Amino acid sequence: MRNSDNPKAFILDFWAFIFKVLGKVSFFNFVRFLFPSARTGLFSEAWALGHVVLSVLSVPAVLYIKNYYVGLTIAAYALLRVFEVVVYQTNVLLFDEYRATKAGKDYTLHGYRRMVVLLMQNYFEIIFWFAAQYIFFDSLFSFSVEGSHESVFGAVYTSFVVMTSFGYYNVTPLGVLAYSLVIGQAMIGLFMTLLSLARFIGLIPTPKSRDISEQ
Repeated sequence: MRNSDNPKAFILDFWAFIFKVLGKVSFFNFVRFLFPSARTGLFSEAWALGHVVLSVLSVPAVLYIKNYYVGLTIAAYALLRVFEVVVYQTNVLLFDEYRATKAGKDYTLHGYRRMVVLLMQNYFEIIFWFAAQYIFFDSLFSFSVEGSHESVFGAVYTSFVVMTSFGYYNVTPLGVLAYSLVIGQAMIGLFMTLLSLARFIGLIPTPKSRDISEQ
């Protein structure tokens, strides 16, 4: 069949463009725009590790600092950061190499192990960011387990349960925003879990086989 007989595929180009634009909408890129000297791999790693620390600190901050505007600022930044992480990981998984190949450029990674470490950092970071959300937006949920939103470990546990499954037996959403948070985290958790498994499997060396058909 001639190439002209096939309609031009556009779906990859469409989503590659969408996620390229979404990738620009991040505080990370804004900081690098203001400080060009920050455009290094070392800064990127420090940024990722620093946000893991910030996400962990956000949970007790929202819980113990009894100030609405502080909590709102943390909650808003948490959602922005989660959005940034998901867009970044989607670009790395699907579109960065695709765009580079179409542009005739070489595409290389710093290293697969580095990529997996950063991915795991992002995974646990998201759990803590959402834990802060469950504390701040506690009035939007009904918690069946005592302490699910009244302690650091309770909030982290609630976030972990939602992140690792579609079941949220100890937290019931009471409105559209609450359902959006829970469904959003469950979908992100599924995506990040599959991505983590794929990355880990990719690192496992394939042993040689004695079966001639497999050689």
